Amino acid sequence: MRFFAFAIVFVLLLGAEASCRRNRLPSAAPAPVASKPAPPATPANAPGPTPAPATAASDPNAAATDKRAIRHVIIISEDGLRPDALMDVHPPVHDAIMRKGSWSMVARTIRHASTLPSHAAMLSGFDMAQHGLSWNTWKPERGYILVPTIFDAAEHAGAHSAAFVGKRKLEHITRPGSVDVFSRPGFFCKKVVEVAARYFVEKKPQVEFVHFSDPDERGHAIGWMSDPQMEAIRHTDRCLGTLVDAVSAAGLDDETLFILSSDHGGHGRNHSGAIKEDLLIPWITWGPGVRSGHRIHSPISTVDTAATALWALGYPNPPGLQGHPVLEAFESPAPAATVTR
Repeated sequence: MRFFAFAIVFVLLLGAEASCRRNRLPSAAPAPVASKPAPPATPANAPGPTPAPATAASDPNAAATDKRAIRHVIIISEDGLRPDALMDVHPPVHDAIMRKGSWSMVARTIRHASTLPSHAAMLSGFDMAQHGLSWNTWKPERGYILVPTIFDAAEHAGAHSAAFVGKRKLEHITRPGSVDVFSRPGFFCKKVVEVAARYFVEKKPQVEFVHFSDPDERGHAIGWMSDPQMEAIRHTDRCLGTLVDAVSAAGLDDETLFILSSDHGGHGRNHSGAIKEDLLIPWITWGPGVRSGHRIHSPISTVDTAATALWALGYPNPPGLQGHPVLEAFESPAPAATVTR
């Protein structure tokens, strides 16, 4: 009954007006899309790290009584980042977070490996056939994602969320009322991270999504694995450092789970999802309760990013969720050998 009520709430959100608790870029409001029938409910989540009450996310003075409690999740996407490019460059901030956390360089995106469909899968836990965002440009007349997202889960819990992106088309993933702020401060990561870091420190949302466009832009313009793309990865490394340092300086790193990944890889000057260079993505997490310096051996899909965030914050799964929390990355769950998919 709880899942049924949860699904009904999300369907009602499709008709919400943009004036709901949200700031957006000025634009014509996309028309709501038709909702699909809810799939059968899945079993409840495995127990996760001790979640904080939803009200803690909006209270700047709330003290963390449990150093292992996850009170915030920041999801960072480096658009077009291939794992082998990351390992070739060895950017210092990425190297440091891998030593601090758990990681895989053989995670996989969805078969339709384009920016909008892949990010929709990352932030919802559903593949394209379910989430419905099959195109890859900003088309306001086509409306919003068909399934609940991690932003909707935060909204339903009475918590706050925000998204800071380099590409306008990602607004299709954030239905009106599902985030407090959707912002595109600029195309490249420097502007995006400045605004995202400041907002997180000041407002302390429970869920924040931060999107860096740089590797993808250089891939399409010059080529994947080219010297200019490698330099773009070094640039996003500095942007990542800006965000990590801001969270640490604010004393929030002991209660913040970070998940860093990508929407797709690429080859030549494009990506289709037909070959492994397009499909393989990095997946790195660090924060409270995460195993240190651990290489994850269990398979990871991009839909597992949303599932892991839901599990970490103690949110219920929406009906039919396809992703699974990456339990191997954490100290308390069962070891990888007992984790099944």
